[in-house]
Amino acid sequence: MDVLFEMELQEIDEIMEEDTQEKERFRIENLEAANWALRKLAAINAEEKKINDLKEKEIRRIENWAKDELDKLSHSRQFFEGLLTEYFIKQRELDPKFKISTPYGKVTARKQQPKWNYDEAKLIEWLKENNKDLLRVKYEPDKNEIKKVYKVVGTNVVTEDGEIVEGITIKERPEKITIKVVE
Repeated sequence: MDVLFEMELQEIDEIMEEDTQEKERFRIENLEAANWALRKLAAINAEEKKINDLKEKEIRRIENWAKDELDKLSHSRQFFEGLLTEYFIKQRELDPKFKISTPYGKVTARKQQPKWNYDEAKLIEWLKENNKDLLRVKYEPDKNEIKKVYKVVGTNVVTEDGEIVEGITIKERPEKITIKVVE
């Protein structure tokens, strides 16, 4: 099967060369020619799949190598950060303003604000009962329902009374032609 696809691809190259050299280009004028073009597309698809499969295989191999290398570096980073943190904490017990500063980096400490963890469902219920001013309401159009309720007239959307709905315009689009190649 690969030999057939190779032949199809070679023929494509020849036709593309002829097409650029001659003034009148190739046209499909019957079912046999359409079938021939679909065979060519099938060969192109097969070649693309082969290339993409190889690409994915190589990407996975490189990603696995990079992950292994980065994991090693991560373990080393954790080791040295642990040593520095341990030393820093001991020195901070002796001198609360202690910090490390060298040409290769710094180690300092900074107070942090407490982290707030929210259970939004419970909080919303509590605020509904106790302090509605702290709740926000988000408005957004329900596009599916809008399409059911209003009608299209030309490039506008209108109500039953003929009033134009502001904020919506209609743009006609051409037919979409789909070519499916059986593989």
